[in-house]
This record gives sequence, C-alpha cells and structure tokens, in this order.
Amino acid sequence: MTRRIPPKRVVLVLLPGVQLLGVIGPLEVFDAANRILAHRGRPPAYELVVAGLGPQTASVTGLAATTVPLAEIDALHTLLVGGTWDLAREVPDAGALGVMARLAARAERVVSICQGAFVLGELGLLDGRRCTTHWLSTDLLRRRFPAARVEPDAIYTEDGKVLTSAGVTAGIDLALHIVRSDCGARLSLAVAQAMVVFVHRPGGQSQFSTALRLKPGVEERFRRLITEVMADPAGDHRVDDLAARVGMSPRNFARVFRKQTGETPAAFVGRVRVEAAQRALLSGDAPIAQVADDCGFGTEETFRRTFQRVMGVAPGDYRRRFGAAPATL
Repeated sequence: MTRRIPPKRVVLVLLPGVQLLGVIGPLEVFDAANRILAHRGRPPAYELVVAGLGPQTASVTGLAATTVPLAEIDALHTLLVGGTWDLAREVPDAGALGVMARLAARAERVVSICQGAFVLGELGLLDGRRCTTHWLSTDLLRRRFPAARVEPDAIYTEDGKVLTSAGVTAGIDLALHIVRSDCGARLSLAVAQAMVVFVHRPGGQSQFSTALRLKPGVEERFRRLITEVMADPAGDHRVDDLAARVGMSPRNFARVFRKQTGETPAAFVGRVRVEAAQRALLSGDAPIAQVADDCGFGTEETFRRTFQRVMGVAPGDYRRRFGAAPATL
C-alpha cells in the first residue's frame, strides 16, 4: 500500500498595508496545483493558510482579508511573507518579528515576495545568501543588510531554504518554481497554462526586457535606432552600420551610446538577440542551429556562448527546463 504524503502547509503572511497581488498570485498557483491534482484523482500538495497579525488585515488599497492570527500557528512547512511599501523604510514591530522568527525557525522553506525580503533581512535570514527584491529597493536592501548577496536583476533567487522574488508578479514565477520543485515540471506547466500566465521565467532572467532598461534621457535618434534593432534582431547591426544610421563616426557613436544606455552597442545587440532566442526556444521546436541563424548569431557556437553568458544556462538546457511542452489537466 502506497503511503500517502501529507500536504505541505504553506502559511502566507499578510502584513498591514500588504500588496495583495504579491500574496494572491502564489496563493492562486498553489490552489491551482491542488485543483489539478484533484482532477487527476490525486491528493492535494498544499494546505494553504492565510495569516496576519490579527483576525483581519487591510491591504494598501484598503481591501481587507480575513486572516488567521500568526500567534495561533504552530506547525508549517513553508513561510511566505508578502511585501508592503513601508517595509523598505520601516522595521516591523518587535512582536511581529518575534512571531515570524519563531515560525521561520520551524519552517523548511522561507519565501519573500517583493519588499517582504526586508522582513527576512531583519530575521537574519539573508546573511551570506543570494536574494532579491523589487528593483526600486535593491540598493536599499543592500545598504540595510550588507551581509546579504543582493542580485538586483534577478526575478527570483533560491539559496538553501530561503527564496526571494522581485516585484509582486514575480511571485507567480517563484510559486511556479516551487511547484516544479515539489511536484515536477508537468504539474507546474499545467498550472501555468490553466492560469494563462508565462510558462515559467527562470529566476536568473532579468527583471527588465531591453526596452524597459532604457534610461529616461536617451536621445530620440538612439531610441529610434534601438527600436529598429529590436524589430530586426537578425539584421546587420555592426557598430559601423549602427553609427552610420545615426550619422556618427563609429568611435564617437560607441562612446555616446554607452554613456546614454549604460552598455556597449555590442552588448545591447547581443542582449536583444538573446531575448529573441528566448522567445524562439520557449514557443517553438526549431533546432538550436536554426534559432542561432534566425536570431542573427551567425554560428551556433557564438549563440551558445552568448546565451550562456547572458542567461547562465545553455540554450538546450533552457528549452528543456522552461519550454512549453504539451501538458494536460
């Protein structure tokens, strides 16, 4: 007789002023996983408890949620702390930190969403660990907790029992990662498809696309050029060609481009092509060599080397881990 594995008890903490989406997103992911498992005739993977400092917690928008008081919670597997904008500036009161410290010590996994990383920092859980938070607060997180290894560009991180996510929607990516780790890729993919969200962004993927990286002061001629490159990643985008398109010498163009965008023309073009390759790898089954050619890398080896440098994983491994293979409920 097969021994039934009890569901993992996940306690999702709402602090006063919480950004509800940061907690509701993971809650929906775990609930969807349970529903899909039930549809398959299997027991739930998670027992979900929404907790707060008292019996009711008001969000930043004024919406209130009924919550189980943290002081009443004993056993748990995962502690997930949602974020509030105030956490980047104010330390929660000692009583709240004490209760969460007790639960974190008992938990097998501690998770923060967005600004919730500041709570983990106050508990000493980020010391020596890789972590992240919303991009607006990564510098402050680093200053507040200098022993933490803050990764400002990551969507989410996992270091031992501690997992952290960037902005609130990144909490969905992190929750899908947790489902994948607990229950396998097939269920994680089915959840993503059921929720009609991106199948699964890897944690090391940037919080920004190339378009969102642009600084406000970039000149219009450079913005037009950037738009052209993004529209045609495989085009001829050598420095000489790019410089000619904005009427500058290659040397002066490279200098001004880097000053305005923060990266060299070659690095920018490489990133655009990697993003195009990501989309191709996730949405289709073209051979790696064809993806390399379609995205303008020239050779398969150049593609592998550039993709590995930017993404931290080889193209083939990226597709195997995150590609949209068919899944059924």
